[in-house]
Amino acid sequence: MPGISVTTSAPDEARDECARVYFPHRLAVMADTDRFRMSLSAVGLPTGSAGLLGYAGEVRIETGELATGYEVNVPLDGRLRTWTGHADVCASPARAAVYRPDGRATLHGWAGGGRLFGLKIERAALESTLAELIDRPVRGVVPLGPSLDLASTPGRQWWGLARSLVALVEDPDGPLAAPVVVRPLAQSVVAALLHVVEHPYRDALATRPAAPRPATVREAVDLLDAHPEVAWTVPDLAGRVGVGSRALQDGFARHVGTSPTAYLRQVRLARVHADLLAADPRRTSVTDVALRWGFTHLGRFAAAYRRRYGCAPSRTLTR
Repeated sequence: MPGISVTTSAPDEARDECARVYFPHRLAVMADTDRFRMSLSAVGLPTGSAGLLGYAGEVRIETGELATGYEVNVPLDGRLRTWTGHADVCASPARAAVYRPDGRATLHGWAGGGRLFGLKIERAALESTLAELIDRPVRGVVPLGPSLDLASTPGRQWWGLARSLVALVEDPDGPLAAPVVVRPLAQSVVAALLHVVEHPYRDALATRPAAPRPATVREAVDLLDAHPEVAWTVPDLAGRVGVGSRALQDGFARHVGTSPTAYLRQVRLARVHADLLAADPRRTSVTDVALRWGFTHLGRFAAAYRRRYGCAPSRTLTR
């Protein structure tokens, strides 16, 4: 789905634009229709879509069965009364509402105006991620718990990660939109959600998998060395070498002494270093080279580079 940004005072247009990002629904305007207004900014993700949705007055939204995906709604201000299909949840900035494909949803709120962050996760994306994490097939809808306490330590950590998607929606042309960044970011948000929300597979997530053979880990290392420009995720890499994600993580910890993500970061730092040494400082900037290799937070990049090479990247470029 391409990114969209729309503001409208027409209820029919509001319903149709929102359905493009999330799910078909009925929209009832409970306040004066002359004062109605809806705003929506959203981006497509490899795992679904993310958006910021706001209404200027009280509305009621009723969906059909959410057959194609899961959803997480976090009000950024105010409260939202919502029926997730399996439970009645009063969502707020401290409590997210979680929806699953085998139920309908009702949302009622925004009497005083307000916005929410809505994350739609395609059913196949969530279920395949869970299968990778537990190293066995997942058949049928994953019965996620109806809410997530964002004030708890796990919920707060997940929301800290998911806020990166809020930043992406607010700046869809910024560095977070680069494929090398957005793909692992979106998949990390889904994987983290599976670790913090309630569901019957939580015990399986806590079980340590069998470690892969050293040769399998070596194959994964060779792939990262040969193609660091690829937007690798741990599930992608695990699939290429024929093991589960958690087994690969464990194998890297045992045989490499770090995680696949951290190893890839070191390979990319080496490529940045080589490019800076070869570049003409009159035609190339540190930012250009860092972004080329997937570093979007320049402050963290510069600190990591200094730890690795003992100097600022700008000094390497101007040598």
